Amino acid sequence: MAARSLVPVSVISPPPILNGAEAYAALAWIEEFVRMARSAIEEEDDEALRRRYEDEVLRRAAFLRAAGLFDIVRIDHPALRAMVEDAAR
Repeated sequence: MAARSLVPVSVISPPPILNGAEAYAALAWIEEFVRMARSAIEEEDDEALRRRYEDEVLRRAAFLRAAGLFDIVRIDHPALRAMVEDAAR
C-alpha cells in the first residue's frame, strides 16, 4: 500500500526559479546582513556605530524573515539571535 501525503498536491508548489541577477541580488542581501551582524557583534569602541549596525541588522532581518530565511537558517550567536527574535515579536 502506497503512503499518502497529508498535504493536497494542489497546495504544494515548486519554488520560484530565479534568474542569475535575482539570485545574486538575494545572495547580496544575505551577505550584507552577515557583514552588518558581524560588525555589530565586534564593535566595542563606538556605541553609536554599534547601534547603527544593530538597527540595520534588524531592518534587514525583517525582510529576510518575511522571505522565510529564518525558517531554515538559525542564527548561532546567542545575543544576536535574541536581538533578532525580540524584534520580531
